[in-house]
Amino acid sequence: MIVLGITETHCATAAILRDGAIVGCASEERFTRLKNDAGYPRLAVDALLRELSLTPRDIDLVALAGTRAYARDWMNRVLHDADYAREYYGVRLEERARGLGRRARKLGARLGLAERSRGKFELTERERLALVTDHLGLERSRIVAYDHHLCHAAAAYYGSPFAGERALVLTNDNAGDGLCATVSTGRGTALVRHEAVPSAPGSLGSFYSFVTLLLGMKFGEHEYKVMGLAPYAPARQAERAHEALSAVFGLEATTPARFAWKRRGPRYRLLLETTLGLRFDAVAAGAQRIVEDSLLAWARLMRERHGGERLALGGGVFMNVKANGLIAEEPWLRDLFVFPSCGDESNAIGAAYLGWLARAGVGATPQPFGPAYLGPSIDPASVETLIRSRDLASRYRVTEHERIEERIAELLVADGVVARCAGRMEFGARALGNRSILANPSDHRVVGTINRMIKNRDFWMPFAPSILREREDDYVVNPKGLASPYMMLAFATNPKRRDEITAALHPHDATARAHLVDEAWNPAYHRVLREFERRTGIGAVLNTSFNLHGEPLVGSPEDAVDTFERSGLSHLALDRWMISKK
Repeated sequence: MIVLGITETHCATAAILRDGAIVGCASEERFTRLKNDAGYPRLAVDALLRELSLTPRDIDLVALAGTRAYARDWMNRVLHDADYAREYYGVRLEERARGLGRRARKLGARLGLAERSRGKFELTERERLALVTDHLGLERSRIVAYDHHLCHAAAAYYGSPFAGERALVLTNDNAGDGLCATVSTGRGTALVRHEAVPSAPGSLGSFYSFVTLLLGMKFGEHEYKVMGLAPYAPARQAERAHEALSAVFGLEATTPARFAWKRRGPRYRLLLETTLGLRFDAVAAGAQRIVEDSLLAWARLMRERHGGERLALGGGVFMNVKANGLIAEEPWLRDLFVFPSCGDESNAIGAAYLGWLARAGVGATPQPFGPAYLGPSIDPASVETLIRSRDLASRYRVTEHERIEERIAELLVADGVVARCAGRMEFGARALGNRSILANPSDHRVVGTINRMIKNRDFWMPFAPSILREREDDYVVNPKGLASPYMMLAFATNPKRRDEITAALHPHDATARAHLVDEAWNPAYHRVLREFERRTGIGAVLNTSFNLHGEPLVGSPEDAVDTFERSGLSHLALDRWMISKK
């Protein structure tokens, strides 16, 4: 049975499940080249069908994530139109009359007298389903929709390696179908929800996003920058900010527990007044501590109420790897699975699991989520054609290598930085070696090189290491032996070998967002690390996403060459070819 899972919110994504296993997944942004592109992911669906040699007729069921869908132009306007976003999120000092004006705008849009995207408009069920039926030619009876947070929970639990063992399942995000968090127990193929937290009083995700906005960054996209900035704040300043922010937002241990704003008023203005006079890094530190303390307290409370020594986590708030790392240290926790790239893009996978289980019948067992290399693959013939058609050899040194991994390792030692585009594209926000910029992790100079010439990143942002699975004890502190194949946990590092990966650590607290590389999951990338280890004795490389700042990860060979030419990159390993600037 073939199930197509779809999420249409920001970072619209398609996933294909075949007989209980996720075999394809990709986000629309990789094809449109618009970061976090929203709406029906037509190009992603087409690319996955081509990759898997399927046609629309092969699809037995389409599972949509969320009971509601919004207009694509409105969602993208919130994400990419700065002036409109400031208006939508209430970035202003003065109070403004509301109510009548808002109703007038909505009425005007419905009558065609005003611009539709000025307000937040849902698609009708007819409009939503037509996007699928017109594209794929399927009957409406083969399309189902599932609750937003149920999809998060399904991805987290069915995607976990717990093999049906009992687990506590937590979801937490900005908002979806009126909720911001849920608590469930998973056992076998059943998910039983215990608590659901409404988003109206507030959500932990929206709190953190408003702090992101307050600090001059993009709501819903740059929250990871706040997390990266937080450790730099002086302790006394961070404590002041935490006390101030605790007065306006926190966890309430009610039944159900909820996350709520403690004071009324426009949220941006409320945060602005609360943090007036505080250092910007202290505000980041205070907000990060609110997230960490709230999630820890919530997880402990839910465990007391509902039991569970295993945790499965889903929803965008759990992209916060620092908070995840603290949860992992809880003494009662036996095992932890954080779904990779667990924002709304993961809901395509959750919806696919749910749709398959509903149709497959008694005894059906979903396969856990495995290697994340689920997008289109690099075709060697298309690379040769690209090299010829763009006459790359006339401008660059282009060489073909039988063992390209050895050449990559040689250049990492000699030159420090190489971009790699090979194999199937990885799903999600984390580059996992196939669409990555790699560097020598022991040479701190590469940090400046990558930031200045390639990524144009904020100076405080850390990089991450890819580490040979068999060498993890040399570099990270992981007493419970938790799996980390997706860069979803932050670890303390081993001081004895820390200097070998110093460029890939957070420069202030020396933590690592580690990617543990298993040979069985990605043999070619594992060979790159092995060849580098053979030359240096270091069993890791610095790994950052292959993209320019503000752009999606590269997807195709054309994207890779375009990014190579527009950046300060010296070397691009494209399948088995090395392209180097002269």
